Amino acid sequence: MKKNTFSLIELAIYYIVIFFLLREWLVPVMELTNTGFLQLIMLFIALALVISLFQIHFVISALIKFSYIIWFIVFVYGQVFVLSAEGIDFLFNDFQTNLTAILSADWLHITDPFRTFLFFILIWMLIYLIHHWIVVRMSVFYFLLLTVFFIGTLDTFTKYDGDFAIVRIMVLGLAMTVFLLLKRLLKQADIKVDLMRYIKLSVPVVLLVMVVSSIAIFLPKFSPQWPDPVPFIKAAAGKGGAEVNGGGIRKVGYGENDSRLGGSFVADDTVVFLAEAETKQYWRVETKDVYTSKGWEDSSYFQGELRAFAHGEQVQYSLPVGPEEDTKTATIEVMNPYEFVIQPYGLKSVTSAMISVLPNLEFMMSLDTEKIMSFVDRAPTALPGYTVEYSKPVYLYSTLKNPTEEIDPTLAERYLQLPETLPARVRELAADIVEGRDTPYDQARAIEMFFKQNGFRYDTDKVAVPSEEQDYVDQFLFDTKIGYCDNFSTSMVVLLRSIGIPARWVKGFAGGDVIDNHGSSSTYQITNNDAHSWVEAYIPNVGWMNFEPTIGFNNSRNIEYDLTTEDEEEEVLSVEEETEPDEKIEKDNEPQQTTAQEGQFFKNISNFFEQNKLILIITLLLVLVGAFVLYKIRRKWLPKVYRQLYRKKELNESTFESSFLKLLKLLEMKGFKRKEGQTLQIFAKEIDSYFGTGHMSMLTNAYEQTIYSKDAAGVNMHQMKESWEYLINRVTS
Repeated sequence: MKKNTFSLIELAIYYIVIFFLLREWLVPVMELTNTGFLQLIMLFIALALVISLFQIHFVISALIKFSYIIWFIVFVYGQVFVLSAEGIDFLFNDFQTNLTAILSADWLHITDPFRTFLFFILIWMLIYLIHHWIVVRMSVFYFLLLTVFFIGTLDTFTKYDGDFAIVRIMVLGLAMTVFLLLKRLLKQADIKVDLMRYIKLSVPVVLLVMVVSSIAIFLPKFSPQWPDPVPFIKAAAGKGGAEVNGGGIRKVGYGENDSRLGGSFVADDTVVFLAEAETKQYWRVETKDVYTSKGWEDSSYFQGELRAFAHGEQVQYSLPVGPEEDTKTATIEVMNPYEFVIQPYGLKSVTSAMISVLPNLEFMMSLDTEKIMSFVDRAPTALPGYTVEYSKPVYLYSTLKNPTEEIDPTLAERYLQLPETLPARVRELAADIVEGRDTPYDQARAIEMFFKQNGFRYDTDKVAVPSEEQDYVDQFLFDTKIGYCDNFSTSMVVLLRSIGIPARWVKGFAGGDVIDNHGSSSTYQITNNDAHSWVEAYIPNVGWMNFEPTIGFNNSRNIEYDLTTEDEEEEVLSVEEETEPDEKIEKDNEPQQTTAQEGQFFKNISNFFEQNKLILIITLLLVLVGAFVLYKIRRKWLPKVYRQLYRKKELNESTFESSFLKLLKLLEMKGFKRKEGQTLQIFAKEIDSYFGTGHMSMLTNAYEQTIYSKDAAGVNMHQMKESWEYLINRVTS
């Protein structure tokens, strides 16, 4: 077998081991951060390793990797074809958003697609380092040590179980460490081995690792000798469960009791239900209307009254329904035995295949919370699955911008409730946010966007619980600005009510993750991690409308941006007549808009420098110190740079002179400086005497022949290049 083929197979085996070691890194990261698409990320790692294995040209390699990263981002976040107009528009808008955020040092608003891009770049760099460790250093000890430390730390301080992972890591890591040690020893001894001899050398290594691993696995082991350090560390940091006013750390998921919100929670991947639908959407369960300053309760406004509707019957409730022609269906497969029905927006009816075995199946909706329950013979019954028919409501922009309806007093009484203890600064903040906004819709949008532009941060781990004297919303808005959906949604409801817009708190589930595609529809998996809360506000002439203030979530609304109203024809004509002047005004304003955008761009840069003044000064000082140190030690590193630069150049008549002069410069840096008045020939003999060669004299003769006689035809440039490289290597070694 040829040496190149043998080396390729050997390196491929190393890369396979690295692939599985990197998987041990990714699995806990995916599990703890609730990140999906592990297979696609592993595919990128495999692609990068194959490219590195065959040493594909850097430009082609970069194009392939960047193309995969772009495809992944558009596929996962945009859910469109990467080369379509929607895909390109998605990438452009995301790039623009992140560029603005970076220039403004608004790190909290860096988008998930950009974070994913950086994550892929990190993997790319890591694979490059691993290639260097294997091919050049022939050692992966530090990588193995980091892997063991990483898995051990996660196993100790998180819910991740690394028992079997650590065994796999040690077996693979030990085997690879020994193989690389063998390779390094063979290279140092300059021993050439063929495939059969290499196999003979490898078999004892494999057997030894297998025997040692088996003994380690099957021998009895001590139980943990130290107590669990996590409670001690949390107690020492003041974050123990007893130190957070009873909030403690809970597990995420749908719950009934919302009277005391706040506190951290841990993730839970338990699947709640599967939904086969055409689009990703929010799934509504119930609403609550009484804010207590600590959480939410049900006012029992209708005294627990239930409204019954039969299997397949039209549902009558407060939310608007979309056009008949937009009717769609979604099939729900329930994994947890919940007795309530998952509702899409625009719900029309509910049907179930269980009607054949449960003829008395009916549905009841609470008029207080709008939670729909399934009943059999008047007893709550959990269904394994059902189908919901719905048509998402469509809102006309012209109606949103021109409200005429007066709010019903009974509606206002119920949905404008606020506790008397609500701090005045909450109402003042609400008034400041909506200043200059005339319509309820514009005011609601202003409050919705407020949370995404003013330093708020989404976090489930470091969330405070208000004390007995504190208001839940006031604490979030003014003190912590850190929280999850309950903090954001409750705060928006309170701010809306503070300015006279009826609002209610909604509980349910976010859209989940796609696990299968069926052409026009997809199957979405919704877990306890997707339990969510958001806001519904009452907009005159429109009714209840959903809003999403929580950072990182998107509950889209169907808004039809109609350019004309459905009034009389004369009014339509008048609008058409006004179009041309409006267009002229827009054209006249284009230079002003461009100037304003440029001004905002430079303002963002100015703000960035102002906000990061200290960091920039420290960075500048470090750069100056680094430059000074590099200058002082230039005799050590600059010759090596010159060597790399000039070794790649072809030595000919035009480059020989500059190469010879550069050699003199390198000799001077190393302490071989020509004395004043000393000829090149005498200097060359001193160099040859020092190194014990005649290469410098040969180069000097050729140089003088080229310079003084202008005759380079008789110079053997190939021989000169060898002499030049020899001296360069001796000087820089």
